[in-house]
Amino acid sequence: MDLQQLRIFRMAAMSGGFTRASEELNLSQSTVSQHMKHLEESLGCQLFLRVGKRVHLNYAGKVLLRYTDRVFHELKNAEMAVRELNKLQRGKVHLGVGATTLIYLLPRILSAYRQKYPQIELIITTAATELLMQSVTNQQLDLAIVMQPVTPGPSVQLVPMMREELVVAVNAGHPLATKSVLLPEDLKGLPLIAYMRQTAMEALVESYFTTIGVEPNITMELENVEAIKSLVRIGLGASILPRCSVPAAPGGDLRMLRIKGVPMYRELCLALPQSEMIPVAIEKLAEQIMKGLSSQERGADFQRRGANR
Repeated sequence: MDLQQLRIFRMAAMSGGFTRASEELNLSQSTVSQHMKHLEESLGCQLFLRVGKRVHLNYAGKVLLRYTDRVFHELKNAEMAVRELNKLQRGKVHLGVGATTLIYLLPRILSAYRQKYPQIELIITTAATELLMQSVTNQQLDLAIVMQPVTPGPSVQLVPMMREELVVAVNAGHPLATKSVLLPEDLKGLPLIAYMRQTAMEALVESYFTTIGVEPNITMELENVEAIKSLVRIGLGASILPRCSVPAAPGGDLRMLRIKGVPMYRELCLALPQSEMIPVAIEKLAEQIMKGLSSQERGADFQRRGANR
């Protein structure tokens, strides 16, 4: 095996075909096929299942891909680390995060990082937790902020960072808006605007309703918190939202309500590739995020205790 064979193998696996791999790598299809033939011969086994013009990894191919991902991840880390030591170009850091966390929790943290390390190019991708975890596993992201429940692969480590309160949001004219707190039975039959199925947030809310013994009355499913808020504002339903996204100041068009005796939380974690050496640029961003979010959690806890007095 050599790096060129592994590079072609990885691209073929990710793109699902030798033709697409040849286009991405600017090689002829015959060159790609020849490299894969030699790789399979050197390993003594097939790596792909060929179905028409597409190829799929068999079990041996999936095993090799896991190790190949680790090889190229370490090569990337080594390149960035050497460039940092030699004070050459600092490279790029790819961060993945959910849109709500990015909008409401990260601006000051990322601004401070930019001011402290202006030579580092920061590239941000927003997506659901499941896609972010997959991108960290595939080394398309250097780190990501994800939400439990999520199961990391063997090549990814999760570092708990922050527990954020979830609240019930209704519009100012809703009958429940006059209450200071809600009881679990207040949620029975309440039209809910929920998150898309098979997402971490949807799983978390569903688990909470199971805990309080209430069957949620879901009338809509959306993937964007801002879209959910806009529909709550005009009275099309209530929703469960992260506390940071609901204005706390009185007089607004949304009301934030808690369930008496049964608080809701979401846990944010930092997803990082498993590695003995993490480039300084990535390490510093991880430190900045963990420090910034933990301080925001302490501030939110103080405000919550004050509101409950």
